[in-house]
Amino acid sequence: MDPEMPTERNLRKALQNHIVVVTGASSGIGRATAQLVARHGAKVVLVSRTREKLDALRDEIAAEGGAAFVYPADLSDLDACDAVIKKILVEHEHVDVLVNNAGRSIRRSIEAEYDRFHDFQRTMQLNYFGAVKLMLAVLPGMRSRRRGHIVNISSIGVQAFPPRFGAYVASKSALAALSRCIAPEVADDGVAITNIHMPLVRTPMIAPTGIYKNFPTSSPEEAAEMVASAILTRQPEISTRLGKVGESVNTVAPGLLQLVMTGAYHLFPETAPRDGQKPAAAPPPEEEISVEAATMAYLMRGIHF
Repeated sequence: MDPEMPTERNLRKALQNHIVVVTGASSGIGRATAQLVARHGAKVVLVSRTREKLDALRDEIAAEGGAAFVYPADLSDLDACDAVIKKILVEHEHVDVLVNNAGRSIRRSIEAEYDRFHDFQRTMQLNYFGAVKLMLAVLPGMRSRRRGHIVNISSIGVQAFPPRFGAYVASKSALAALSRCIAPEVADDGVAITNIHMPLVRTPMIAPTGIYKNFPTSSPEEAAEMVASAILTRQPEISTRLGKVGESVNTVAPGLLQLVMTGAYHLFPETAPRDGQKPAAAPPPEEEISVEAATMAYLMRGIHF
């Protein structure tokens, strides 16, 4: 039997009694991932801002015979990152798998961000610096134990560079690049680092963008299966076929990819800032997209626009 196949037996062998930390565990990909690893015997550490949601998830996992532990923390606060990971290491002694899933997404064109430098700060703070803080804390123990795995939830945008996602993709690209650079340094110590370039997943993070109700998306459970695959294979990268196509086109014909994304920029409407600031140009209603836009969305399933 292939040990990398996502079977019940293989997953239980990889996860039984292992300490798995999942950030952003209160909803979406994080919640589905926590449920999946707990079902296969992991002791899952739930990290997110909202204690009530984490408590509810812990109770659900316990009702199914699993083990979960709640650690509320705002990972955009670097002091909170330090405090929560130190507490986890004290109370559980080590971390076998860290799933860096907590993230913030911003869909906004550069024209609407001339006076919004904080958009770039906010995305980097959580998506990059918060994740790096946790990685730096768990890596020494993983290396000394000669066993460990860090799974970073990245984005298909890192491969395809969709318009209006500059702040988000830049932060995810930074984490992916750091991971690829340090992975060879820790490989001989039995530690793996995997970047998962997730397609568009229907989670609360994309809910504020109204047009996404018209987009084909993956479910959080499908995303969790990608995490399970990463845990079993320990490959440097996991992604979709479309993501690989975007990556290949960008390497072979970057001008073509830019042409396609320029077309996407003109087809899809702008998102107004939440604080009431108006975008540079009045957008069409977000609840409706053109036939051309809908066609592109379905042909390029999973890419953020």
